[in-house]
Amino acid sequence: MNKINKWHSHLNLKSCGVSALIISLSSLFAVSQANAHGFVSSPKSRVIQCKENGIENPTHPACIAAKAAGNGGLYTPQEVAVGGVRDNHEFFIPDGRLCSANRANLFGMDLARTDWPATNVSAGPLQFVWTNTAAHKTMYFRYYITREGYNHAQPLRWSDLELIYDSGKEPAEATSLHTVPMPPRTGRHIVYSIWQRDWELDAAEGFYQCIDVNYGGSSNSSAASSTPSSVPSSSVGSVASSSLASSVSNNTCAGLGIWNPTIAYQNPTQIQHNGRRYQANYWTQGNNPATNNGQYNFWLDLGACVGGVTSSSSSVASVAPSSSSVSSQAASSSSVATGNCSSPAYVNGATYTTGALVQNGGSEYSCTVAGWCTVGGPYAPGTGWAWQNAWSLVRSCQ
Repeated sequence: MNKINKWHSHLNLKSCGVSALIISLSSLFAVSQANAHGFVSSPKSRVIQCKENGIENPTHPACIAAKAAGNGGLYTPQEVAVGGVRDNHEFFIPDGRLCSANRANLFGMDLARTDWPATNVSAGPLQFVWTNTAAHKTMYFRYYITREGYNHAQPLRWSDLELIYDSGKEPAEATSLHTVPMPPRTGRHIVYSIWQRDWELDAAEGFYQCIDVNYGGSSNSSAASSTPSSVPSSSVGSVASSSLASSVSNNTCAGLGIWNPTIAYQNPTQIQHNGRRYQANYWTQGNNPATNNGQYNFWLDLGACVGGVTSSSSSVASVAPSSSSVSSQAASSSSVATGNCSSPAYVNGATYTTGALVQNGGSEYSCTVAGWCTVGGPYAPGTGWAWQNAWSLVRSCQ
């Protein structure tokens, strides 16, 4: 009997040990899930703004109202997520629940108000930062913004949004940086960002963040500059003209490095390759720009390298950024005014200041965002697929 009792006791201890191991592993998985995923830390998303204002005792009116409506999810702002969504966001998240991702403990984030804490911005490139508490392989990061005239008295709907940036596939990263071209807007708007995990290599989960922004507010550290430092110095700057005898270059690839497959590039770095100019859409290494370019590919094709060194006797339109509304490009023989317009012809990749007037394709355009006007290519006035983010149509020159 004693031997049998000892055997049973030994078996029970083993069973307890196995149970304890299972409980420990379950706890470990629970902790890893609780710490998982990410949020937009700059400009600060709505959930981060209210979390930092105080979850239990907020002082901001919008965050106080959010607490009353449900804000318990602010304890885990990295979990504003929907599992298994697999790119079908509108099916899983109904209109009016975009900021909460339809999670009841975050319904307070969906309140239609005009006083959410907001970041002051302006049109032009603006860097967004996803802080990822758990890195995942990514199918895409997408950024949307509410359309001009959006009614903040109504809950946010999918039809209120306009897509402005898609990163394409990205590797698993602790921090994901995206330079997003902020379109012209006035007043308060909502930027809506989606992080879709790679359902082919990872999981089909999606993460969602609402970021409140204010166009025309006083500038701060989060505001986008009209000539951002993130745009390479080789493509932003004034044309130097010390004397009439000097020579200037309007080569659109002047100063750009040659693509090297061993170097890692990030947006918005520009390079030249086989006589063409390219800009990195996001982090890339070893991906040949000639065969990996497109709106959602590794590289953006900004066009052929054109122009060369010309004598300043052919005229220089402007030599300083402060010059009224004239571009600081070197005008070549192709810059002769045509039709009813006296402004110079547009030169792809030349430097332009906000307010600069140019002709292109028989019409006159005014530069609204210097950083993007200077990039050219997809922002070429009237012809690039994103030209309206950089220029405004003034009139026909015919």
